[in-house]
Amino acid sequence: MTDPEDDLPPPPHSRLRWLRKLALWCGGAVAMVVLVLFVGRWQVGRVGQRELDRVTQRLDTEEPGWRLDAILAERARHVPPPADEDLNTRVLALAGEVPEPWNEWQEELTRTRWQQGRAHNHRPDKDGLAHAAKMAEPTRALRDRAVDLRRAQRPGTYPLTVGPDPVATLLPHLAQARRVVAVLEYDARWEALHGNPNRGIAAARAALAVARSFGDEPVLLSQMTRFSCARAAADSAMQTLAWGEPTDELAELQAELLTEADVPWFRYGMRGERAMLDHFFTGVENETIPLESLFNYAGFGAPKPAHYAAFRAYKALLPGDRAKCLEICSQCVAVSNLPPHEQLSALKKIQIPSGPPIDIRYTVMRRMIPAFERIAERALQTRADLLAASVCLACERHRIKTGRFPRELAELVPAFLPAVPVGPFDCQPPVYRVYPDRVAVTYFWPNSPPSSPSKELDESGTGHRAGYQLWNPDQRRAPAEEMNDP
Repeated sequence: MTDPEDDLPPPPHSRLRWLRKLALWCGGAVAMVVLVLFVGRWQVGRVGQRELDRVTQRLDTEEPGWRLDAILAERARHVPPPADEDLNTRVLALAGEVPEPWNEWQEELTRTRWQQGRAHNHRPDKDGLAHAAKMAEPTRALRDRAVDLRRAQRPGTYPLTVGPDPVATLLPHLAQARRVVAVLEYDARWEALHGNPNRGIAAARAALAVARSFGDEPVLLSQMTRFSCARAAADSAMQTLAWGEPTDELAELQAELLTEADVPWFRYGMRGERAMLDHFFTGVENETIPLESLFNYAGFGAPKPAHYAAFRAYKALLPGDRAKCLEICSQCVAVSNLPPHEQLSALKKIQIPSGPPIDIRYTVMRRMIPAFERIAERALQTRADLLAASVCLACERHRIKTGRFPRELAELVPAFLPAVPVGPFDCQPPVYRVYPDRVAVTYFWPNSPPSSPSKELDESGTGHRAGYQLWNPDQRRAPAEEMNDP
């Protein structure tokens, strides 16, 4: 028989003891997890700080003067004070004189055939000419002064003030320089189309002078603007040659293009970007950069309390994050010192750590590091364009003197070209083809990505060619192509 008392529920004080034990066990488990997380966070922070110390000590030894304050101080020491006659001051002044309707006119430009592609030998159609004519008189005086920039001898600098948050640094001179270059592009096309190709070459030289006005400005975006302006200058020169037969200043422009092609834009930009990002991490760590700005850069929009709490937890990982960012930027700087044809393959070997949720240690670096491989591709593409344009100018000078284009590029050396420049992608001379109505100078870009700026697919299907065509005199300024109705 069973005792009836065995079926009775346990007394209340027994249940309370069980609940207290459960609470103690849960509290202990939570405390253990918190302790483990705290110790782990502290340990990761220590490791990150040691790595940061190692990276910065190596940079201080191998590249003294790599920090932002040293770069800006060096820049200030070697640049003369601003003056009314220096190139940069004149560029800014001209940008302020661009007529108000210019922006609206440029927006409408995309709907016309005024710009039909690169070095197109056909004239624009009547609609394109009518649209272009709207800006001829309003910009005439401005264009006359802008073309004179090619004679500027005094270098200068653009104002550059970097605050605690370098990402928020204002760079209004980039848009101002691009406006002046756009006016010069228009001038080159308009004048060449109306029988003044020598003025077109002068305008191309002036656009190249605007590109040079950026010098070694330690901002990646500034260097990207510089080589974009240089490419516009090359396009303007080749469009002038597609619509006319200039004879003046060809040798000068050719030499300037070759010189500009050798400028290490990527090195200047990445060296400055490394210093800017180091400065940025300093502001994040000491919170001179508002956390709202950091969250905005990260794409979070309006921060919530959870974001602030997450940052407090993440802050111990910032030294390691900063060390990895400096390491990757330094690898890019080292790659920029290699010969051009070796740079892209070396950049592909730089390993970018995985981001959240796989690895949270380098969250800020992943958000802030630039797309360096894509930027290097654009820089090398521009180098190829400038080299191809300089070779085309040498071919044109040969035609003016001998009455024909060279049968092969070796005929240009040394009278018209110091040496045939090799390509930035494969270190090979350009492909030179002679057609019945034109010649073509192109550089091969093997295994180029689908998103590359080059449009002409190579015969092998494994890359692209970049360059220009130079038309026979009787093929230049051909009638406008008829538009076929869809």
